[in-house]
Amino acid sequence: MPHPDPTPDRQKRSSFAEAHLWVSRLTTISLEMALPALLGHWLDTKWETKPVMTAIGAFLGFGCGLTHLLRMTKEAERKDRKSKSPSSNQPESNSDEKIEVD
Repeated sequence: MPHPDPTPDRQKRSSFAEAHLWVSRLTTISLEMALPALLGHWLDTKWETKPVMTAIGAFLGFGCGLTHLLRMTKEAERKDRKSKSPSSNQPESNSDEKIEVD
């Protein structure tokens, strides 16, 4: 049995709720990028291994945040395509078509 989508469609949300969702997503990505570097800096000071752990944390955090950002972008693109599909009642515009005028 397919699971219902836990998040309602964008048309059903208020603009405030949509803004809150995006602020939450961006905060999460920012923390994913920053916290590993801060943890690495803390480990560097504790173990006296200056810039090694900070650099490792920064690279891991950047990779994790970038992966999350790309996943969110793909999901948003998929939802956008789904909302513009011919099965929905919206006309699909094709910019590749040429209009000939006689």
